[in-house]
Amino acid sequence: MADKLDIIKPTSFAELLDAIETFQAGSSVSWYRGCRKSSHGLKPSIYRHPNITKIADVISLEGEVTTRFVQRSLPFLSRSLTSDWDKLFLMQHYGVPTRLLDWSENPFVAIYFALNAALEPKATSAALWMCDPVAWNRAALAHISFRGGVLDETSPSLRAYAPGTKVDEIPMLPIMIYGSYNSARIVAQRGGFALFGQGTTPMEEVFRADQFPVETLRKIEIGHEYVDDIRNSLFRKGFTESVVFPDLDGLSKEIRRVFGF
Repeated sequence: MADKLDIIKPTSFAELLDAIETFQAGSSVSWYRGCRKSSHGLKPSIYRHPNITKIADVISLEGEVTTRFVQRSLPFLSRSLTSDWDKLFLMQHYGVPTRLLDWSENPFVAIYFALNAALEPKATSAALWMCDPVAWNRAALAHISFRGGVLDETSPSLRAYAPGTKVDEIPMLPIMIYGSYNSARIVAQRGGFALFGQGTTPMEEVFRADQFPVETLRKIEIGHEYVDDIRNSLFRKGFTESVVFPDLDGLSKEIRRVFGF
């Protein structure tokens, strides 16, 4: 069991791939998340509100945000929203604050987001997080002797986390779930999610405090001085903006970079 978080610090793309290969060799399933700052904790956006911090107020806020989104999104939707989960996944896709935290089954997607965002002014070291979502769920749901894998909308264990559930009935720890592949971007980015419950503690602190198995979570920290070289190695291997964003927006991003804008 873990009482500290191992941090790997590669200095090249090859060393970064070695770290990923090592993690994959020891995990049944592997998910990844890129962060523009190494210090940025693994916590969803709705839990980062500057003034609303109590969990009861956060859950209430989620309901208000969802209602506003559903009311005002109708003119822009080509289909109806079929469930509360469908609403939540679509909101997350468009950047509306939710209890979801984005992960990807594709490490190159996570590397892209970590290293491109790290180019912002005053950026520090970037981070690539690696998680075994099956091991995570089995530890987070050990109180019900859970032996399954990644959850989805049909999973009975997910019901207690559903939108509209009373606050005191929502479990404490975050769990890993599949979402609806409701856009080309989500398909391209091979998206998965961490779904948070009552607990507002970032996943890395949950990992340490709740004694998760050591193979559940790893952090790769990429020093700012290595970002350019590793990012360029990623691009040279054909993993570019138009791959991550398979639409005109992604193509435009790629053209701007290639031609020096």
